[in-house]
Amino acid sequence: MFVIRQMQQNDLAAVIRLQDSCYHDDLFEAPEVVQQRFMRHPQSCWVAVYKDKLWGYLFTYPSKVGKVNPLGAEFPQYASADCLYLHDVAVSRDARGQGVASALVHQAALHAKELGLPQLALVAVQNSLEFWQQQGFQQYSPITPDIEHALATYLGSTAHYLVSKLQ
Repeated sequence: MFVIRQMQQNDLAAVIRLQDSCYHDDLFEAPEVVQQRFMRHPQSCWVAVYKDKLWGYLFTYPSKVGKVNPLGAEFPQYASADCLYLHDVAVSRDARGQGVASALVHQAALHAKELGLPQLALVAVQNSLEFWQQQGFQQYSPITPDIEHALATYLGSTAHYLVSKLQ
């Protein structure tokens, strides 16, 4: 069985390799960006590990519903966040179907509750809309021009802004 734990600095090389194998080139974020994301919110980044092998990862940060960060942009900081934004989740091909993504999302939901954040939000890419809907996410409305602009930065993919209210 795999274990979910907080991401550590020494996980980043494996995280970057996994990102490279899971995402289209248009969605790949440079190693410096990945490093910056981890350094900004290390307490809200997790990995799934099985027998010392990275099976998946998740980067999140406190945000505001309706505020979509363009791909590659620095994580913003909000004085009064109202959601935990799931920026990047990836699962290795070896681990697909093992519940890794769901376990990472569950960890994020627990963290959001600890922070007093009542919702999760994300941008679904690479035909993942159905998976996220099965996790309880729904399309956000209204889609403002700012949201449309941010979604357009997720090139090579139809991007959907989704939210989930925590129970």
